Amino acid sequence: MQDLQDELHLTYLFITHDLSVVKHFATDILVMYLGQMVEMAPSKTLFENPMHPYTQALLSAIPVPDPDFKMERIAMKGELTSPINPEPGCRFAKRCPYVSQVCTSREMVLIEMEPGHFVSCQMVQNP
Repeated sequence: MQDLQDELHLTYLFITHDLSVVKHFATDILVMYLGQMVEMAPSKTLFENPMHPYTQALLSAIPVPDPDFKMERIAMKGELTSPINPEPGCRFAKRCPYVSQVCTSREMVLIEMEPGHFVSCQMVQNP
C-alpha cells in the first residue's frame, strides 16, 4: 500500500479500530467515537501524546509482543450512547472517567491544543 501511495500519489481513507495497523502507514490520524471526531493529529504525535480518553483506551488495547511487558489497559465502562439518537454533547461521556456537566450540555468541537494536534475534550481543553 505504501509503495502504491508513493508511486501513484494516492491518499487513503483507512477505517479501523486497530491503531497499530494505522501507525505503519498513516501520516495523519483522525479518531472518531460514534461518528463524532474526538482527536486528530500526525501519527507520531498521536502515539506519543494521546489526549482524548477514548484515544488513550484504544492505544492501551494494542497488544505488545513482549510477554514480560505489562501494558496498563484502560477498560471502558458504562453504557453506550445510542448511535441512532445520540444525546447532546460528547458521545463518549457515558463511558468517560472524566465526564463533567459541561461534556453533556453542549456540542464538543475540535480545538488545536498544540500545533497540528486537535482534541474535542473538556478535560483536555480546560484542565
